[in-house]
Amino acid sequence: MYSDEAIASLIDRIGFGSSHEVSIDTSNAVGTSKRLFSSFHSLVSIHNLYETTEIVDMESVPFNEYLKQLKTDTVYFVLGRILDTHEDYQYEKDYSKLIIERPQIFDDAIGYRVACKSIEQMISTNRRNATVRQAEGAYQALKIELEGLKVDGDVRSVGIKSDLRNAIRKAQKVIFPKRIIIDNAKIW
Repeated sequence: MYSDEAIASLIDRIGFGSSHEVSIDTSNAVGTSKRLFSSFHSLVSIHNLYETTEIVDMESVPFNEYLKQLKTDTVYFVLGRILDTHEDYQYEKDYSKLIIERPQIFDDAIGYRVACKSIEQMISTNRRNATVRQAEGAYQALKIELEGLKVDGDVRSVGIKSDLRNAIRKAQKVIFPKRIIIDNAKIW
């Protein structure tokens, strides 16, 4: 369990940066951690997100709402993966204080999740215009960026989804450290 205040503290942790194409709200541009989503993957940019949304030439207000919703959905996803699905998660315990006091635990998972969603949007966009990457040529490269590449069982490239899984595991280790089990059986 976690409060709305705890969720809100994570939503504005990371920003998208600024853009010359569309006006970006300060809450979307700059995060409280001063980190940008582009630091998780260079394809996460305002330009790429703007050019792959379903609505062509989206106005700044709905585009800012879209960015806010992307961050909100991401935080719910990350909290669900880090906390709710962990075997040691206690449903009656309130994790709000931990989330508010140590929000940086969640930054990497949030950043990599937004990177994954951005690349998935580029792959699946229905937009056809000159500024969007040619989907036919870039599809394989984007899939490799997302999923990674294995050849004959050897990992040739680690994808962003692997980085996301690692970030989730890392956060879980901080929140739910391994319990030491002492078996007091006689050893002789």
